[in-house]
Amino acid sequence: MTHRIAVGLVALALALPLPALAQAGDLRPQIQKIDQAWQTAYNAGDAAALTALYTPDAKVMAPGAEPVSGRAAIQALFAADLAKGAKNTLTLGDVTGFGDFALETGGWVAKAADGKHLDHGTFTTFYKKVDGAWRIYRDTWNSSMTK
Repeated sequence: MTHRIAVGLVALALALPLPALAQAGDLRPQIQKIDQAWQTAYNAGDAAALTALYTPDAKVMAPGAEPVSGRAAIQALFAADLAKGAKNTLTLGDVTGFGDFALETGGWVAKAADGKHLDHGTFTTFYKKVDGAWRIYRDTWNSSMTK
């Protein structure tokens, strides 16, 4: 009898919608807004505004660099990168939400100030809801170009 009850409860749980995952449709515009803010700050060369999109305990894992944690280190990483003058365009791929966390994948293209294509690739960004607002918690990207 206990086995039947357990099986029944599992079946019921699987049949019910998962509210944490169901929010992904509502989450997409929120994440897209953060992407736009990131792109705007990056292209304006504003390392402080860019860094403000991250949680205080965020980690950035950029290609060709050691991972950095915390806003001061993230701001220093971006300030050095922004000094090169590239402009970035982000393309949102998919978003999956689960409770106070969300995962985004997408693509990016970097161009020089004169419009010359510098690099492109994909990214994965892990978000965390902090004080009711989505912030970037973990961020990593890679180049799809062969060197």
